[in-house]
Amino acid sequence: MRVIIAGAGEVGRGVAAALRAEKRQVALIDPDPAAINESQSLDCLLVTGSALSRESLLRAGINDAEIMVLCTNNDEINLLGCSFAKRVYAESVGDRGTRGLITIATVRNPKLLDNQNGAGPLERWTRADHIVCASDDIVKQLSAGLLAPSINEILPFGDNAWISVAEVMPHSPLIGKSMGEVSQWITNIPSIYAFKSDSKDGKLSTGKEIIQEGDLLCFVSGSTEEFLNITTGVGLQDPVWPESPLVAIFGASQYGVKLASHYLSQGAEVVVVDPDLDAANELVGSSVGNSKRLDVIHGDPQDEELLKELGIESHDLAIAALGDDNLNIAISMSAKDKGVPRTGLILKDRALVEAVHRIGITRPVSRRYVTVISILKSIHMNVPGAYQLIPTIPNIISISANLSHKSDLVGRTIEDTEKRLSCRIVMVECEDEDGLIKILSPDNVDTLSAGNKVLIFLQRDDLKRVEKVLEI
Repeated sequence: MRVIIAGAGEVGRGVAAALRAEKRQVALIDPDPAAINESQSLDCLLVTGSALSRESLLRAGINDAEIMVLCTNNDEINLLGCSFAKRVYAESVGDRGTRGLITIATVRNPKLLDNQNGAGPLERWTRADHIVCASDDIVKQLSAGLLAPSINEILPFGDNAWISVAEVMPHSPLIGKSMGEVSQWITNIPSIYAFKSDSKDGKLSTGKEIIQEGDLLCFVSGSTEEFLNITTGVGLQDPVWPESPLVAIFGASQYGVKLASHYLSQGAEVVVVDPDLDAANELVGSSVGNSKRLDVIHGDPQDEELLKELGIESHDLAIAALGDDNLNIAISMSAKDKGVPRTGLILKDRALVEAVHRIGITRPVSRRYVTVISILKSIHMNVPGAYQLIPTIPNIISISANLSHKSDLVGRTIEDTEKRLSCRIVMVECEDEDGLIKILSPDNVDTLSAGNKVLIFLQRDDLKRVEKVLEI
């Protein structure tokens, strides 16, 4: 598979690195020589040029490409580039229907997706096969992570499941126990499906490994309510989440507005502070601004008098969602120093996430990294379902797939399927007689059936082979 990526920024390079790790052919296009130079280590075909240049696309190998990803920092170029790429592809290979080329466009501005006030549905006129706007995923990941801030990593895995990676503390009751018997020691704790021990690469768990202090354990849970059992198991403790939390959000950005809407729907009292008067007024005039439990303030998030007036120290949660990474870090550090038990922030740069973890701010999320995952999910849509990398255990990938009646896996047991795919099946979703979706543990499934959705952990090197089996 050849994939052409227009945009060699952090997102484009992140997608390219992931695809190269899967041994796929990748070409990167960018008009900025500095961005191209920064991509030298990726072992990709590098083209200095524009996504809207016929010559650049031909040099990148458009006639031999299966996927074109447009992730420049310009939404309009990304959308227009889909139609342009298909036109050049059609002329190159003589395929007027362009059935052989899939186009993916990233969109930063979610307003473009609005069917009434925006330009959506964009797929109808842009010739994009997939539109990626990661704002909802960013908010979902951040809000879930703030429920259990002591857990190293919390990642969404499909509609109803969560991946949690937690480090085993010295006083954990699981130390010395095998990974397959954790449920005997902690009631309702999710199962462990992967782990990382010392400096070794992560591995899929067979259930026989003995848990040691410092291990990173990878759990899969069916709801956020199971996070408490994970923290208890590994020897961690988080502050109690109140029934009616006080939430302070700094920034009326698209992320700040979505976060405000989320916490208002959970019954929280929310205050949003923004230094931009127009942004604050826009929020007040929106549907979210109609809530009586929302207070919008135009002011400097670093103004000590304003923070004192807000009583920031009495808030249960503070989130920085402005457009400046350094400002977000400073705001979160200040809130934590003032005694806010949970602090979170949205960053552009993935590299800063690790630095912020070391500082001790509870939950940073990189919007660029989440966008990379969203793009990879679209790239792997030949097996429709979830797709998730696990940064703390990078050689383990999680995917999901729906089984058709033609699948060779139908009628097989979980054990037989795991042996065939060299994977771990972590959950099975099925529909009951009333049409309701049930999430089952593999232990409660005798054999797989057509229509089942299987959630799978596998080694990154096995991805192409497993996808080929699942795509039937």
